[in-house]
Parts: sequence; C-alpha cells; structure tokens
Amino acid sequence: MDDELKMLEEELGRLRPAAASPELTARIGRNLRPRRRAGVLLSWLALPAAAAAGAALVILAPKPAASAAPSVFKPVAARQVLLSARDEGYVQLGGVPAHRLHATYVDTITWENPAEHASLTWSVPRDQVRVIPASFQ
Repeated sequence: MDDELKMLEEELGRLRPAAASPELTARIGRNLRPRRRAGVLLSWLALPAAAAAGAALVILAPKPAASAAPSVFKPVAARQVLLSARDEGYVQLGGVPAHRLHATYVDTITWENPAEHASLTWSVPRDQVRVIPASFQ
C-alpha cells in the first residue's frame, strides 16, 4: 500500500499545469480592472468617518464660560433591528445534534445632553450565531 502511495505521489509531482489560454488571460485582466463601484464603496466608508468626526465635534466642542454644569451625554434610547435571519440546519455539538441559527442585527443607541440640546446616535452592525441542542422526543 505504501509503495502505491509513493508511486502516486511521484506521478503527481511530475504533473505541471497547462498554460492559460489567451482568452482566459484577457478575461481575467478585464475583471481585475477597477470599476466605478469603488466610488460607491468609498462613499459608504466615508459615512462612519463623518459620524465619528461629528461625534468628536459634539463631545469636544468648547463649552461656554457661563456654563456651570458639565457636558454630560446620557443614553436615552436603544433598539435593535433584525436585518436577516437564516436557519443553517443541524450540526454536531460535541457529538450531540444541535440546531444552528444565524441572525444579523443593527444596534442603535441614542445619547442626549439636555443642557446643550445635543444628541448623538450610534449604529453598529452585529452578527449572532446560536447553537441550540436538539431534542428529538
């Protein structure tokens, strides 16, 4: 058996991949070129940066000299929005059958500073995977 495996390994070691056809090379080259979608991606990446900059301006902005109370933001609202949920079927959990569920949420928390009539909203995506032991009774 070992001799057969050694012969197979030697034969596989001698094999070399065939050269790619010119059509395949051209098609790969076309697919690797940047597309206009990069602008859309950059705009989506700019949103969190703008939100962080806005939050920093609200929190770090100089306070009026007459204000005796410190600037304090307090959480006033929190919510989670379920974007998608899918059943990923049965899996083995330490030899025990279990059911796997995957959910995607967006958590949003709002803070307010009533003294300065300011508010800050923060949204964060979250994935949740639950594995529940299955009971077949």
